[in-house]
Amino acid sequence: MRILSVLVAVALVSGLTGCTAAREVPGRAAPASAPSPPAPAPSAETSAEEPERPRAHRTSTEHYEGSGDRLIPIPPTREIGLVTVTAHGRGSFIVQSVDASGDDVEFLARGEGHHRGTRLFNNLETAEDITALRVTARGSWRITLDPPSSATVWRGPQITGSGDAVIRLHRKAEGAERITSAFTGDSNFIVEGADEDDSALLANEIGSCEVERALPDGTFLVIVTGDGPWTLRRTGPGPRLTATGPPARDDHASAGQAGGRTTPRT
Repeated sequence: MRILSVLVAVALVSGLTGCTAAREVPGRAAPASAPSPPAPAPSAETSAEEPERPRAHRTSTEHYEGSGDRLIPIPPTREIGLVTVTAHGRGSFIVQSVDASGDDVEFLARGEGHHRGTRLFNNLETAEDITALRVTARGSWRITLDPPSSATVWRGPQITGSGDAVIRLHRKAEGAERITSAFTGDSNFIVEGADEDDSALLANEIGSCEVERALPDGTFLVIVTGDGPWTLRRTGPGPRLTATGPPARDDHASAGQAGGRTTPRT
């Protein structure tokens, strides 16, 4: 995942003009050259950048379930949210979002056999609304679209889970914090941290691994992609890593919506 600003580029085109010297005729005055027309004033469209508009967030929850291959119509949307996919059966399965032109936009889930995981939904900037979900599967499945606020909250220095997950930090990263990402699966394992403007790659390995990286200041969201068990640990100064108090939501309930078996530890 990468959060990018939309920049408006203005190209300035200049032309070259040639001139030929007039031969002076005796007894006659040389004709005066015509004045050059004034340069047009720059318009507001070319002199100012279009302000960036914040992306809207989903506020409602939708459930879809079935079996086998399906193209599921959904209300047209460009809102960012979470998508949780649970699949049962044999063989591979894939879930993709589809825009109004019928083009596949982004992978929302892909795996083999039984699977449960959560990814960001509508994270990519698109020219058209997302209008459908395309499912390729041999067995049964269930898909839930949730608001981003339903992500599991990470409290304390460590959190464990399995499969794809989107995790919201109880407190934004600040100071010289570090994150260790451990994985015991066989597939590709990716961990990204996101702040308000950008994202940082915190791990990108294949198979079992343990990777330590600096956790950038301002990070408030961690996205895990990997088909297997994982553990994340935050280390750094201050009591922010041992914060106590009532959780923002039931962690077991949120694990049901935001991926498989996500368990914060204090």
